[in-house]
Amino acid sequence: MAKSVFRPTEIKNSEEKVVLQLSKSFAPEVEEEEVEEVPEYTGPTAEDLRREAEEFKRQWEIEKQQLLASTEAEAEKIIKGAENAAFAEVKRKTDEAAIIKQKAQTEAEQIVKEAEKKALDMIQEAEQKREEQMSQAYNEGYEKGSEAGFQDGNKEAQRLIDRLHVIIDKTMDRRQAILDETEQQIVDLVLLMTRKVVKVISENQRTVVLSNIVQALRKVKGRGDVTIRVNLSDLELTTEHTGNFIQSVENIKNISVVEDSSVDRGGCIVETDFGAIDARISSQLTELEQRILDVSPIKAVTKTNAIKQDF
Repeated sequence: MAKSVFRPTEIKNSEEKVVLQLSKSFAPEVEEEEVEEVPEYTGPTAEDLRREAEEFKRQWEIEKQQLLASTEAEAEKIIKGAENAAFAEVKRKTDEAAIIKQKAQTEAEQIVKEAEKKALDMIQEAEQKREEQMSQAYNEGYEKGSEAGFQDGNKEAQRLIDRLHVIIDKTMDRRQAILDETEQQIVDLVLLMTRKVVKVISENQRTVVLSNIVQALRKVKGRGDVTIRVNLSDLELTTEHTGNFIQSVENIKNISVVEDSSVDRGGCIVETDFGAIDARISSQLTELEQRILDVSPIKAVTKTNAIKQDF
C-alpha cells in the first residue's frame, strides 16, 4: 500500500521539477459547432451580367435611333401633308377665283356694251343733229351769204363727240378697276387660308418643332456649340431631345435651348458663332406664299394690308 504520510526526516528536497499527473481532467469540454453546408452558387457570373448589360445598352441604342427616325419620318409626313393640303386648297380657291373673275369680266363687258350702245345712240343723235344744224346753217348761210350757222353746228357736234370719248374712257377704267380689285381679294383670301392651315398644324402636332430643328441643324456650317431658340410652348420638349439632336447631326458638341417670344410654335432659330438659320414657321410660310404666287395665274400686288398674321 502506498505511503501517504511522511516524517520530516523522510523528506528530501529535489533539485528537479516534478510534474504531478492528475488522475482526473477538469478541462472544459469543447463543443464542436455544426457547420451548415452552403449550397453551391449556380447563377450568372459577373462576366455574364456585364455582357447582359452591354447587350441591353446596345438594344436600347437601336430602339432609341429607331424612335428618333420614326419621329422624324412622322414630322416629315405631317409637313408634307400640310403642304399638299395647302396646295390642294389653293387649287380649289384658284378655280373659284377663275369663276369669280369670269363673272366680274362678264359684268364689266356688259357695262362696256351698255356704254357702247349709249355712245352709239349719242353718236347717231349727234350726227343727226349735226346734219340738221349743218343743213340749217348751210341754208341760212346760203340765204344770208354767211357761214356763221355752219360753224356753230360744227362746234356743237364736236362737243358731243368729246363728251362721248370721256364716257367711254371712264367706262373702260371702271372695268379694269373691277377686275384688279377682284383678283387682289382672291389672292388675299388664298394666302390667309394658307396661314391658318399651317398655324393649326404647327400648334397641334408637337413633333413639328423637332423636325424643323433637325433640318435647320443640318444646314448649319461650323457647328460646335449651338443655341436653339424656340417658343415657350416647345421649350420642354426641345430640351428633352437635345441628346438626340447631338447624335443625329455630326460635329455638334453642345446644344443650349432658350425661349424666344419672337419664335412661333413649331419653329426655331439655330445660332452658331458663324451665323444663324431662321426656321420659324412665319419665315417658311412667307416662302410658301411666294411659291403660291408663282404658280397662281392671277397677277396681283403681293404687298397688301388685307392679310394680318395670326402668329
